[in-house]
Amino acid sequence: MNVPGRIGNYTLEHPLGRGASSQVWLARHQQLPDHVVAVKLLTDQAPEAVRRFQREAAIAARLRHPHIVHIYDYGVVPPFHYAILEHIDGVTLRERLARQGRLPALEALAIFRQIARALDYAHGLNVVHCDVSPANILIERQGNRAVLTDFGIARDRNALATGPRVVMGTPGYLSPEHANPSSLTHLSDIFCLGVVFYHMLAGALPWPEPPGLPGGPSFGPPTPLNAHRVSGVPAAIDGVFARLLALDPAHRFPSAGDAVEALDLLFKRHDQPTRALDTGARAPARPVELETGDPDPAPVEVVLGPELDPEPLQRAVGRAARLRDPAILSGILDAYAAEGRFGLRRKWLGRLARFHKVTSRNVFFYRLRVLYECRSQLETDEQPDRKAANYPLKPPMDRWAAPLPPAREFADQPGGRVFVPGSTRVVTCDTCAGDGVLVCNQCEGRRRVYAPRPATSLAIGAAGKSDALSQVRGLDQRLTASSPASAESGFILVPCPACDGRGGNACDRCAGTGRLVQRQTFHWSRQARAFEGQDEHPALDVEWLLRVCTPEVVYCQSQAGDPRPEWSLVPPLAALLTEARAAENDETRIVLAEVTVSFVPVTDVVFDLGQPGDAGLYRLTIYGFENRIPPDWRFLNWERVILIAVIVVLALVAAILGGVR
Repeated sequence: MNVPGRIGNYTLEHPLGRGASSQVWLARHQQLPDHVVAVKLLTDQAPEAVRRFQREAAIAARLRHPHIVHIYDYGVVPPFHYAILEHIDGVTLRERLARQGRLPALEALAIFRQIARALDYAHGLNVVHCDVSPANILIERQGNRAVLTDFGIARDRNALATGPRVVMGTPGYLSPEHANPSSLTHLSDIFCLGVVFYHMLAGALPWPEPPGLPGGPSFGPPTPLNAHRVSGVPAAIDGVFARLLALDPAHRFPSAGDAVEALDLLFKRHDQPTRALDTGARAPARPVELETGDPDPAPVEVVLGPELDPEPLQRAVGRAARLRDPAILSGILDAYAAEGRFGLRRKWLGRLARFHKVTSRNVFFYRLRVLYECRSQLETDEQPDRKAANYPLKPPMDRWAAPLPPAREFADQPGGRVFVPGSTRVVTCDTCAGDGVLVCNQCEGRRRVYAPRPATSLAIGAAGKSDALSQVRGLDQRLTASSPASAESGFILVPCPACDGRGGNACDRCAGTGRLVQRQTFHWSRQARAFEGQDEHPALDVEWLLRVCTPEVVYCQSQAGDPRPEWSLVPPLAALLTEARAAENDETRIVLAEVTVSFVPVTDVVFDLGQPGDAGLYRLTIYGFENRIPPDWRFLNWERVILIAVIVVLALVAAILGGVR
């Protein structure tokens, strides 16, 4: 198929790239030679390809953003449909990665931030790109501007495209929702952008093999970045990837911008320079410069950040800002000194203090509640098939799939016995071989037995009833073998009293039906347990802290079935989950889990007292919104302590001497 040399006012100069159904050419305006554009020609004339090309042009024409390729015009030069696009003088991100393998962390973050802005803009117009991949991201040579292109399979959420349900997109950069195109949302684009960002940092995909393809592996958690020896990134970045690549769209960042904020916060704290403190030297006599800083956010803030209640956390930020003011710190220390009984603490501690460093953080407390469900091994229950009922056909069901009352609260339940749906079957009673009757044990089916004549008694003696019966049977056998009963024998034939002369009795097991209804059954019960833990913190007296401070709850979520996978990305929660799962086995599973996260803000302060005899620096921690400080013997007024001790000793001596007299 010959490509025309001219499209409208533009002369095609040379090809820039080729796709499965299109070609992209560099073109120059005939009257404006400095005006260079990219012309995209559709080479596939199939109706579906034309429809997608037109939809791409219609969607791109609505988008005007510095990080989205602009479309200038659209038309047809038989047999080609064409689109005239902004020309980006650069390379695709795929080509950059193929050449470099991986990108420096800050460069990758800059590209992520630009494409995230483009996606948030498109999502705001209800446009879902559906194919965010390195091949569709252009990097400009001058300035490294990143631009999103190729909206060929994009869709407007207000008018979803129809067509065959086939997986469309770039293998390796698909979201779990790509298997069902009608379920694609803006959260799918966020997942794909997360894969691109991971590839930029690690030089590889987040999984050993690309998932999401027919016949391929299923989606799973991403490989931790440290497995690829990635440098220059915060350790907590895996928590961001856990949210970007969450299998459940509801657990992802609600927008690409939220992911950017989380990453910017991580990198800002990661790159913040710190200054070493000389703890062995005396505090300088000159005024010191107060150093402030905050450590990296706790893993729970990264993994569950968007789901945490922002109000208490914002108050903690305000508290941290206030405690950077030396005047406020002085007031807190003075109040602490005044609390001591009998003036045992050093007076005016805050006025004497010269502050060197203030660092604030949040200490998080975790409570994991689980509801265990126990289902015993299957047992067979059988009943006589008296009614010959018509049992509905159901597929066989595993006992763990059998329905039970919903688990809605963390409370012990005694449970009971449950029949497994689909396990009902009718079988022949093997006790009576399906006859419904059993041969009488006494007459052995002959319906008659010999009994003593009324005038004759059979001496039973002390042998008891069983011996008498054996005697009758023995006599019956002897008489039967010889001749019919006679008057001389002393016995006559009578109907068997055990079977009422029938020769047999109805089978007790099947109640005479000859059939049994068998069903599988199990016993169930539920038990609730709670596990508690907290972040590690040097010299943290948890009992004292919880007595004097009130933790603020920032997260409380329940999950039916298996606990949410992102919970295991928070180390203290992972430890609680491991402890909880230790009780699981073939008969016990977790059917309901709830995580409650609370926190207490803490501030570490480094200061000196600037007085003769005070060597080195002091460190103490201020806890909670209540600004409580634990007892500390270093700040006692030792002169007063000694004086009071001497007075007490003298008083005891005087009392003893007075008693002797």
